[in-house]
Amino acid sequence: MMKLIYSIIFFGKEPSGVQKKILSQVINLNKLGLSAVIYSLTGTDDDTSPLPLVKKSIIPNLKYHKPKSFLAKIRRIKIRDCALNSIIEMLNADEILYTRIPSPSRLTSNLLKKERRCKIVIEYQTIEPIEARLNREYSSLVFNFLYGDNIRKYTDGIVGVTEEITRYQLHRSGDSEKPHITIGNGINIDSVPLRRHVPYSGEDLHLLCVANISRWHGLDRLIRGLGTCLGPTRVTLHIAGDGSETASLKKIINQLDISDQVIFHGLTIGKDLDELFNTCHIAIGSLGMHRKGLTQTSELKAREYCARGIPYIISCADPDFPDDFPYIQRFLSDESPIAIEKIIQFANTVYNDMEHPQKMRAYAVEHLDWAVKMKVLKTFLETLTDEKKITLEKRV
Repeated sequence: MMKLIYSIIFFGKEPSGVQKKILSQVINLNKLGLSAVIYSLTGTDDDTSPLPLVKKSIIPNLKYHKPKSFLAKIRRIKIRDCALNSIIEMLNADEILYTRIPSPSRLTSNLLKKERRCKIVIEYQTIEPIEARLNREYSSLVFNFLYGDNIRKYTDGIVGVTEEITRYQLHRSGDSEKPHITIGNGINIDSVPLRRHVPYSGEDLHLLCVANISRWHGLDRLIRGLGTCLGPTRVTLHIAGDGSETASLKKIINQLDISDQVIFHGLTIGKDLDELFNTCHIAIGSLGMHRKGLTQTSELKAREYCARGIPYIISCADPDFPDDFPYIQRFLSDESPIAIEKIIQFANTVYNDMEHPQKMRAYAVEHLDWAVKMKVLKTFLETLTDEKKITLEKRV
């Protein structure tokens, strides 16, 4: 029987957004009859997740921390590769090691070159060199240049979350026949409630962005648009989350003298987050993916917006939604301020449809739920364990 081992560096008691995604993937694969577990590579007995599908750390008594120096990063990679090697050596021919893209290194490259019984599949969420430049992670940029191609070459399958990312990773592998598939991100529909219908009179428009605020979210574009917006509709932006760009955004807000129009709620979860969704009219997707050099996205928060039933804006394509999806307003992928008047017009249109929350939820159930996504992944993985040279280009 085929079995999947999903390795991740750290999985804590309180899963992050990415870790919730991984957990949802594994839960739904098990529901489909594929035995799947998560291995947390580092951690301690005190901080390793007690969830039944998450196994205890391979390297015990090693507390996770993000390396701050170059040498610390090298040590972390070495420890990670020791853990991965332990997993690979214990797996058999009918088992698959599934992981998100590892940091490229000579150690990783040599590890993947070794003869093994199991298959290894890597999931990619971005084009790493561009993101490394954006984050000024120049050591990662060098390692990717030296060893990134080998990682793609010696894995057995590639999964990308957008077609753009899949094509890039396949090209880097040097093998156009390597098994690959594009599967956009999903959501556990039952994990979020359907929002109430929010009355909208045209006098007050409330916008909501839920994000770990980074430069590629492009909120500065929206805030600059707020600074030039004049008209009868009062627009207020609510930001639920924090991140590296928060200080920069607050500086722009003060310069534009619009602090009364932007509310920072900080990290918001549970019923408090539900209440924000029940009081805001339009949600904010990423408005700066072009800063990553990407023209497509498959962001997790957009799936949550759709599942909750709140229309939203974005500035790039999302392959999981048709171009004419009526509950998304798209803007140009550039540095221009967001035209607030266009958002107001969008709100006037979508709020004429009293049933838009239910329609968005129904779309999410049919197209975005992890139960739907994992059926395609399971089929793809089965072709690998059968050792069939099949390339799947189907997208869900």
